[in-house]
Amino acid sequence: MLSQGLFTSAYMKLLSSIRSVGGVPCEKNPDLWYPEDFDDPEMRHRATVVAKGICYECPIKKECFEYALSTRQKHGIWGGTSPDER
Repeated sequence: MLSQGLFTSAYMKLLSSIRSVGGVPCEKNPDLWYPEDFDDPEMRHRATVVAKGICYECPIKKECFEYALSTRQKHGIWGGTSPDER
């Protein structure tokens, strides 16, 4: 289990990166980055493809991916990767 301090530190680092670039697309429509929440398999697939495509262009993709790894994110698209890819 992650300590609260490690989680908070990782989150603050990610938040700082987000603010340094003036925000990121996943803040505006976060549901898209959690395709497993869609019941319809086609919608789940489409959401995954769209989210990963948007992540590809994100200026903090690396920081987001590192956050997902360090906090062991088991859901969602982080840094352009799905849980299985992490």
